[in-house]
Amino acid sequence: MQHDNQNPHSTDAQGNRTAPDLDIQDAVDRFIARKRPNWKGATERTYRKSLNTFEEYAEEEGIETLSQLERWNLGRYTDWLLAHERNYAKATVQSKQKQTRRWVKWLESQGYVGVGLHLAIEVLKLDDDDQTSDQILRPTELRELLAWYRNDPRHRNTRNHALLEIVAHVGARRSGLVALDVEDWDPKARTLTFRNRPDADTRLKEGDDHERKVVLSEKPAEVLTKFLDRQRFEKHDRHGRRPLLASRQGRPSKSTLTNWVYQATQPCLKESCPHSKNRHNCEWTEQTEASKCPSSKSPHPARRGSITWQLNIGRDPTDVAARAATTPQVIRRYYDRPDLDAELRRRITSFDGIDICEHSDPTDVDEVVDRAE
Repeated sequence: MQHDNQNPHSTDAQGNRTAPDLDIQDAVDRFIARKRPNWKGATERTYRKSLNTFEEYAEEEGIETLSQLERWNLGRYTDWLLAHERNYAKATVQSKQKQTRRWVKWLESQGYVGVGLHLAIEVLKLDDDDQTSDQILRPTELRELLAWYRNDPRHRNTRNHALLEIVAHVGARRSGLVALDVEDWDPKARTLTFRNRPDADTRLKEGDDHERKVVLSEKPAEVLTKFLDRQRFEKHDRHGRRPLLASRQGRPSKSTLTNWVYQATQPCLKESCPHSKNRHNCEWTEQTEASKCPSSKSPHPARRGSITWQLNIGRDPTDVAARAATTPQVIRRYYDRPDLDAELRRRITSFDGIDICEHSDPTDVDEVVDRAE
């Protein structure tokens, strides 16, 4: 890695000092170090991951320093992303493009590269389908999975079971699940309180705006209470807090919690493997390998399934948004994925039996809906 004292400033023909020719990794590190004070939550991790992808591209293309960055090879980064073996979704490609573009613009502002170089990255334009993911753990799948957990003596009231009950009934994000403490559960009131504690390493996505209290129905509340009484690891984190969903080491990271959900949603738990493997010797059942199972799901599809289920049973979108810490607009665009039958059932009590010749006032319609319900 090059630094200024290792790579002194050169001068141009007029004797003016010019910026050092940084290697790619050093340029990324400087950008992140400069921006870090203004970033919140997982922003640094997101940029680091995205720019690591660009570093991978640069290595393959033999681009070692900023002086080797030109419009033509910077522009080819988009083609490389689209052809990548990981088969990136268009939304992922766009995200990586935007973050790399911002990095290059910062380099321009600091005089490391020529002004306008960032224009070589032409950001993809996405339609609505491209901007949303098709991955969802359908409400019917969630229901079948939880029914199995509730009836299986070996898995009932385990950590993975309790975790799925919370995700299914609340639609919580990973940051909220990781942030929960034992003291945030009130078994008498059956309420979970999501608190923002940035000074203790558990910041909610939108900080204090995402603090909330949610109520669980009797069955998931019973599962959670029994898990805490009988199966939770009695561990503390480095701040002396007691994580609700504790690992053997203490508070889980978001990646650890993700692996738990991958494990908890593997179909071979309750039926034969759809991929013709034997569970007892399948490497995908290991926590660190669970994401490789093609049929397992991460927390986000489970969150989408929960939100879709809540809307399917007639909950108000504003109430669902408050419970899941999002907005009705975001729900409509990214989360709500009912199948055609579920979508009809949502509307049927509002339209079944309504006749334009008989109903001309909202109160007339209310009477019809009341009778239908």
